[in-house]
Amino acid sequence: MFVKDVMNPKVITVSPDDSIAKLVSLMTENVYEAIPVKSNGKVAGMVTAWDILSNLPKMSQDYLETSKVRDIMSTKVVTVSPDEIVEMAAYYMYFHDLDALPVTDDKNELQGIITESDLFRTFVTMLGLRTKGTRITLDVPDRPGVLADITKVVKECGVSIASLATYTPPEKRRGNVILRVKSVHVKQLVDALVQAGFYVVHVSQVWE
Repeated sequence: MFVKDVMNPKVITVSPDDSIAKLVSLMTENVYEAIPVKSNGKVAGMVTAWDILSNLPKMSQDYLETSKVRDIMSTKVVTVSPDEIVEMAAYYMYFHDLDALPVTDDKNELQGIITESDLFRTFVTMLGLRTKGTRITLDVPDRPGVLADITKVVKECGVSIASLATYTPPEKRRGNVILRVKSVHVKQLVDALVQAGFYVVHVSQVWE
């Protein structure tokens, strides 16, 4: 899944010469954590709720009306391409501690915006949380072919997989495989996994 599949192409922006009063109004009316600053069709900066809060002590009504967005905006903007995978957008936001990323093309022209909420919604879907079924957590060795062995057992039991995720702690030789299957009747599958030598850590039903 790519950024262009989950981004919001309808972006509310401000210009560097807009008043801070206008900026505050837009952010409060739309409950935004961040708004891109656009100049001549290109991204010139970014303004976040923190930029406003950090300037709050001096924000008299006169300051709001006379000061400009350029006075508080950040010009070092982290952007993402619409053709980037969503995992990288999540990584950029995590690594740089951001609430949103402007989506730009190779000419730095604004194409959309992707927010934390967009990513949460995407990962909920990718992980199968919106599909009725069962979540099965396995403790497995970190070795080649382990996923193939697991999916073979699932196939032999006639069960469809909604999603599959793995987690192996750094410098560990064992990790977890989290299966979400499209069935709530999984006793046969769980028994088959145990017979195949897998340790079943947890089983729970998932309802949309």
